[in-house]
Amino acid sequence: MLLDFKEIPKANEGSGLQDTFELFGRDFLETIGYQIISEPDRGADGRKDLIVGETRKGVGGTTQKKWLVSCKHHAHSGNSVTQDNEPDILDRVKAHKCDGFIGIYSTLPAVSLSNKLKGLEDKIEFLTFDREKIEKILLESVSGNKLAQRYFPLSYKNYTKENPTPAKLFADQSSIHCENCGKDLLENKEGIWVALETYPRDYTKPSHTKGIYFSCKGKCDDILRSRYRNEGLYDAGWDDIPDLLVPTPLLFKMNTIINSLMNGETYEKDAMEKIKRMFICCFPYISRDLTSEEKETVARLMSIPNFLGGMGHNY
Repeated sequence: MLLDFKEIPKANEGSGLQDTFELFGRDFLETIGYQIISEPDRGADGRKDLIVGETRKGVGGTTQKKWLVSCKHHAHSGNSVTQDNEPDILDRVKAHKCDGFIGIYSTLPAVSLSNKLKGLEDKIEFLTFDREKIEKILLESVSGNKLAQRYFPLSYKNYTKENPTPAKLFADQSSIHCENCGKDLLENKEGIWVALETYPRDYTKPSHTKGIYFSCKGKCDDILRSRYRNEGLYDAGWDDIPDLLVPTPLLFKMNTIINSLMNGETYEKDAMEKIKRMFICCFPYISRDLTSEEKETVARLMSIPNFLGGMGHNY
């Protein structure tokens, strides 16, 4: 589990935060498309935590469904939700004039509860969202990520640290594509970049890189290597692109390129443009989003001709 549901306070303590899991259940269902009809409250609730609505559109028209929602927060004890924790489900659904039952659980439904619900499937609809289903839904969308950040701040911080996404540094976020099949190599975190030189090389002189190509490994690389060899160019070195999405290797490779220039090695203009583009496209993966103040600073720097020239005319 990536999200620790114990970050949400216990539901059976008078800390003033005992309603947090019910509020989470409300926000979770609203995030995935349900309409909130009855909010959680601390009064006598007739064994319902909230009521939500669902609009279904089909060939036969639009129908409205009402769901009785029950939230059970057992994460701190680790106990599953049993049939004893959910008594009289059918009577509760009918009493509140609902069409179905939704269980929001921070652990798992016990076999006894699952069997009880299956026994009601010819009378009412039912859904259960256990901790694993909830986590999967939250982490696969932007709105879900925002909700996870709000209710699971420590877990979400650890999750984003271990699952980084590229920072939004440019209005038009560019990428690197395989020059044979067109696959986005950064999105898929795969592929290589290959430096090309003429053959045979004169080792008495500094190297001169004639070209660069980006490629998937295997078949695409074989096709591109053969194509460039027909033009008299041979691969003089290569690196895995995913390595450049890690901070230390990216800095090391940038330093290597700078050192090669200082040692007299040269690059065709198009080859150097590709290298610059590669570094610029990889950098967001090891960076972070800019603050509002930093965005203003970048806008100011981009207006300076020398700075813009260093970035390249496309950025």
